[in-house]
Amino acid sequence: MSILQQVPEKMQMILQTVPAEVAPQTGCVKRKRKLTGSALAQTLVFGWLEHPEASYQHLTETAATLGIQVSRQVSLAQRLTPETAEMFKRTLEAAIPQMLEVASPPEALPLLEAFTGVYVQDSTWISLPDELHETWKGPPKKNHPHKAALKLHLCFDVLTGGFQQFHLTDGMTADSTAAKAAPPLPQGSLRLADLAYFSLDELEKLTQNGIYWISRLKANSYLSDDTGEPLDLQNMLRGEENTHIRKSIRIGKTKRLPASLIAERLSEAETDKRRRSIRYRAKRKAQTPSKTLLRLAGYNLYITNIEADQLTPKQIGIIVGIRWQIELMFKGFKSISKLQVSRSQKPYRILSEIYAKLIAILIQNAVMLGTGYRHIQHSFIKTATYIAGYARLIALSFHHAKTALLETLKDIKRAFENGGTFQRSTGKNTTWRKLQEATENP
Repeated sequence: MSILQQVPEKMQMILQTVPAEVAPQTGCVKRKRKLTGSALAQTLVFGWLEHPEASYQHLTETAATLGIQVSRQVSLAQRLTPETAEMFKRTLEAAIPQMLEVASPPEALPLLEAFTGVYVQDSTWISLPDELHETWKGPPKKNHPHKAALKLHLCFDVLTGGFQQFHLTDGMTADSTAAKAAPPLPQGSLRLADLAYFSLDELEKLTQNGIYWISRLKANSYLSDDTGEPLDLQNMLRGEENTHIRKSIRIGKTKRLPASLIAERLSEAETDKRRRSIRYRAKRKAQTPSKTLLRLAGYNLYITNIEADQLTPKQIGIIVGIRWQIELMFKGFKSISKLQVSRSQKPYRILSEIYAKLIAILIQNAVMLGTGYRHIQHSFIKTATYIAGYARLIALSFHHAKTALLETLKDIKRAFENGGTFQRSTGKNTTWRKLQEATENP
């Protein structure tokens, strides 16, 4: 079954079946009324998908599109209660496993064909009103301005677009802790994550499970050779003339995890820029900049368990750039879906809005994949904006019938395929182009 054929069924479950079941359980609906749990879910999800900063007037117009008569805007505002927030939370929890099943065929990229998947992992903050600190506790830092916050933990395969993890925790949960709750990655896949996920125990576990990984080298990591002799990283690199360098090492004083060190020499201008950044960050924290960081600022440093005969150091350095796909996705969540923005100051309206927008994001991503969107080839921002422009038509088709919705989705797909404006900027040295060139010139 194609993605487009799956979407109507999943949308019906997410926006009709589940809210109708959980609304009475949460107290969101206590008596028979026009604005049922499913009607409220459809109104807010479609309304905020179309206009993430929609007013109550716009939301009542969305309700009318769905055949729902809301006599007064105030009646909609009054429904955004703790009980409604809980209904949306449960609906989101039911939607996530459904949308984890949505994935397109793997993207054909010769440089990555040896991997069963290329998974990028990261998280993003969503600040909340302080009144919600009992529901979603803020970060443990005493000087952090927010007492309440949640984190969206995301892991997805850039080759298929499928989500492997889409999970909410409070702001106190470390990324490495949340990662342990994620489903296991398939054997033969590649994981890319930033230093928040750096753990020698986890990297060793991934290796034992047949999973490849590339990670930035954590500052002050203990490095040694195969005999156990400590390595002076700066001296080791100083004697190398090549731009891209590979060295077999052991990392960790007791763990001594075998890995390859990949070093990419930067230009003098790039090195100076990085040193200025290191000094600036240290000054902001009233600290002395690390001498080690300043000395090694002339290199991009990674560690990996990928063998030398699989990829060259240059190719590994380029593959690391794929990790920025998740940053672009988070940027889209916040700039297009306005995940961090609300017209209201009411805590439970804001919480309901975040849950509803996350449901909309899941549906939007499924439609994007169904229309032919590819993470590395196409612009996430352009495609997400394009799909949001069809939100009212999608809502109208959803109201009529699943067959009508399927035909609308097919029309969107045809327009996407004929549009030709969704490719990443051709004037830039994009990840797509770099991957292709690295295959031809390793």
